[in-house]
Amino acid sequence: MPNLDGRGPVGQGRGLGRGQGRRGQGGSVDCVCPKCGHVSSHVRGTPCTQAICPKCGNKMQGVFCR
Repeated sequence: MPNLDGRGPVGQGRGLGRGQGRRGQGGSVDCVCPKCGHVSSHVRGTPCTQAICPKCGNKMQGVFCR
């Protein structure tokens, strides 16, 4: 950063990065049930923890790396 006041080279201020981490536009590829192992595709915009496993009814978890 060239300036000490927190402005970057374009002067947009702090925290305006354009990254796509695990928050915001997701990062999870699949949702998996930790109880029975059922895997389903992640629905963009919906956290895996809000999905329910169709086999056993448990909450799903996100899978970020395989």
